[in-house]
Amino acid sequence: MVRYRFEYYLTRLVGQIARGLSTPTAGAIGDRLGDLFFHFIKIRRDVMLENLTHALRSERSPEELNRIALLNYRHFGRTLLEFARIAQIKREILISEIPIINRNILEHAINQKRGVLVLSGHLGNWEYLAAAVASVGPPLYAIFKEQKNLLVDNLIKQQRINLGLLPLKVKGGAARGTLAALQQGAKVLILFDQDAGGKGVFIDFFGRPASTTDGPARIAIKYNIPCVMAFGLRSKRGAIRVVIEKFPDPAGFENNERGIQKFIETYNRRLEKYIKRYPEQYFWMHRRWLTWERRQQNKVTLR
Repeated sequence: MVRYRFEYYLTRLVGQIARGLSTPTAGAIGDRLGDLFFHFIKIRRDVMLENLTHALRSERSPEELNRIALLNYRHFGRTLLEFARIAQIKREILISEIPIINRNILEHAINQKRGVLVLSGHLGNWEYLAAAVASVGPPLYAIFKEQKNLLVDNLIKQQRINLGLLPLKVKGGAARGTLAALQQGAKVLILFDQDAGGKGVFIDFFGRPASTTDGPARIAIKYNIPCVMAFGLRSKRGAIRVVIEKFPDPAGFENNERGIQKFIETYNRRLEKYIKRYPEQYFWMHRRWLTWERRQQNKVTLR
């Protein structure tokens, strides 16, 4: 398709431009890029503001929510350029600039020799998170959704490989690939805070039921796989640091539907905690509650 080729060449052009920028310049341009999208292009701005309002209206004023939305666009403007500049920076140098807080928690999980599930969400810079976690211990596999534009998808995939990741596709055997990696003692990074469609289970997230994949919970509980939570968070100065947090022992969850629900609820509560601390860094543009909203609309239509 012509559109896909245009997107491909535009992505390459952005990458070429970004690679010639210094870190401060890339940050400043990322902010201005965010301003452009927030004020003029407005892609998914209504979705973002709606999600922010539903999630945080009891804690933030409308003015604060609007400010968070602007900062959110700036954050992702910076994140885009950070990812585009990866080819310019040697992996060793990039990793040396990303401190890992509570690294010992990750190392303890690795030392159990049963593989590790690294649970995260679309918060902060998850590409830099993956790069840092990949540098500790055994190989890191990461489950990422394939882009519709395969030309762009291949570019992104190669960037991730350059960061030290071994990609696993969401479609086409992610569960089998995850189990095989864990059996080898590897780490697997999973971001499972996106709408899972009709096949997901509905678990409360910021006060509304959200369709969530139950695969990570089933694997962790059934095979007693050590889990940690991890986020690549941006400081006020713009630098990324990785924060590791211990996750409850999967053996403490019942190996049934109730235990799986409890596992996901625990994940959601901890993710919410970090989102409330860094609301400007969450991916509010995603229609997280889309499946539930559609079901509600269908119920109204059927009445």
